[in-house]
Amino acid sequence: MLHWKLKEMTKITEIDRKLQVKHLNDLSKASLKSNIKHSQNIQKQIDHTVQITKFMKEDRAKISRLEAVIDMRDREISEQHKKEMDLLWKLAHLQKDNGALQEYKDNNETQLAHYESKLKKLIKNGKDN
Repeated sequence: MLHWKLKEMTKITEIDRKLQVKHLNDLSKASLKSNIKHSQNIQKQIDHTVQITKFMKEDRAKISRLEAVIDMRDREISEQHKKEMDLLWKLAHLQKDNGALQEYKDNNETQLAHYESKLKKLIKNGKDN
């Protein structure tokens, strides 16, 4: 009877071994599929990283160009501001000179009116005589 039980145990062990081998094969296949998917995901991440890096380089180049344009515009604005200040300075001097000339003209008109009235009186007095 012991012999029969030993044989039966061997059969159970053989069945268990086949199940274990099948189970290990299934695990290996699932592991391989999982590794393939993982590898594909890693490759996608690498591709996206490369693409993002490319975009970042392009953005840096655009930013550099825009900074150069801004710097150029700042210099132009500074030059225009200096010219404007020079023109305002000249305008102030011209307004001052214009005020002096206007005052001179007003004084001369007053004197001219005074002399005209004297001349008219003289002419009138000369006709009366």
